[in-house]
Amino acid sequence: MQIVIDINEKLYYRIKNYEVKVVDNIPMASAINDGIPLPKGHGRLGDLDALETEIVSGIRAGNYEEGYENYGHINDMDDCLETVRFAETIIEADKGE
Repeated sequence: MQIVIDINEKLYYRIKNYEVKVVDNIPMASAINDGIPLPKGHGRLGDLDALETEIVSGIRAGNYEEGYENYGHINDMDDCLETVRFAETIIEADKGE
C-alpha cells in the first residue's frame, strides 16, 4: 500500500537523519525514511494511466473505431488538452510559496 502524508519538514529531516527514535513504530520510521518528498511547487497529481486510457479511447472514437462510441468527445489536440485539464486530481498542486 502506498500513501501520501503531510508531515512537518523539520520532523521529516529529524527522522531521516535518525535524530528522532520512533521506538514503538519502527516500520513507520522506516517508511518515512525511505519516502520520496514531493518537490516544492509541484503540479497537481493524478492517475496518468487513466488519463492515457481516456485520451486513447477518445482518439479511437474520433477515428470511428468500433466499440468507442462513448468517447466521441475527443477528436483533436484541443480535445486532448481539455481531457488533461479536467482530469481527476488526486493531490492538488503545491503553490510553492
